[in-house]
Amino acid sequence: MSSQEVVDFVHKQLKTEDKISSVCEKLLNRCVAPTSGGEGCDNMTVIVVQFKKPALAVATSSAEQSATTAEGMRPKI
Repeated sequence: MSSQEVVDFVHKQLKTEDKISSVCEKLLNRCVAPTSGGEGCDNMTVIVVQFKKPALAVATSSAEQSATTAEGMRPKI
């Protein structure tokens, strides 16, 4: 599998599977060689990193919300 194919596979699996360990197991099962002489019969390791979903945007202070530039736009931070 190419790197992008692995990303696509894992992304699809994470939509329906809660346990990352199960996704890793499915990925390794998919990559393992059907015979001992083929690609994928060597030791394989997979690490999947799942970042927490971002929390709702933190409300900025009212002073920041009301601050505007001369053009009427909020300053870029």
